[in-house]
Amino acid sequence: MTLKRFYTILSAMILINLLYGPLVRATDSGLACPDWPLCHGKFVPEFTFQIFMEVGHRYYSGILGILVGIGFIWILRNKETRERLGIAATLSLFFLISQVILGGLTVTKLLHPTTVNLHLLNAVLLLSACLTVRLLISESRSSVFQWKRPGKYFFVFVLIVVLYQLFLGGKVSSHYAGLACPDFPTCYGEWFPKMIGTIRFQMEHRLFGYIATLSVLSLSAYGILYLNNEKVKKCLKIAAYLISFQILLGAMNVLYQLPKLITGLHTLNGVLVFMFCFIAAFYHFRSEEKEVL
Repeated sequence: MTLKRFYTILSAMILINLLYGPLVRATDSGLACPDWPLCHGKFVPEFTFQIFMEVGHRYYSGILGILVGIGFIWILRNKETRERLGIAATLSLFFLISQVILGGLTVTKLLHPTTVNLHLLNAVLLLSACLTVRLLISESRSSVFQWKRPGKYFFVFVLIVVLYQLFLGGKVSSHYAGLACPDFPTCYGEWFPKMIGTIRFQMEHRLFGYIATLSVLSLSAYGILYLNNEKVKKCLKIAAYLISFQILLGAMNVLYQLPKLITGLHTLNGVLVFMFCFIAAFYHFRSEEKEVL
């Protein structure tokens, strides 16, 4: 197996785990095992559905951890790959270690909202690090990072906005605010209800979601109209389609009373929006072509 294929599979597996994790949450399985890293004091406990979901998530995450470690060692063993990929590989190992710690704290702190939210964001950063390794492998040796690119602050702004929107989505989930507003797009028939209790988390997520949608669509339009890199254009188009689909998933979450699969897909699709914006930014800042403003 080549290093390129290895990190392609690894990135895809991490993406799958970003669906698995929210499903654990959606099925109320997060505390099916009250201890960590064992479950009821056993490595292989007696299974119920919820224990199966929680322990399965741990097993799968453990496999991912081993693979991240293998990839790190693989890269460091070769001088050429170490020089080109060493920083991204080291970041992936760092985010892996922090993810393990946050996973343990999520259980021992009884699903405290802060640890739950950080656990999600750290998983996205782990994916980003592994994805960076995968993208760098395909780049030519002469390809270098170039900060002085047109629209550079626009790309950075959109990445921050989408990542923060994922954080707000995590707050809705961790505070059990998914149905704080039983209707959509209004909340109890009001566009701007009183920001109290769990309604605040739900409305923050909705209102900032409109900002995130406008930001992604604007960046996509900018890329299509003014940039020459076809890879950047393609990724931004996909991000635009996904952010539009994200609104539909969000509405379905509310109107159909948080169906478990839709809840998981809502998180996964949000991560995909970030991922394609990230890939677009990667190619934009490494392209050597001169582009028309």
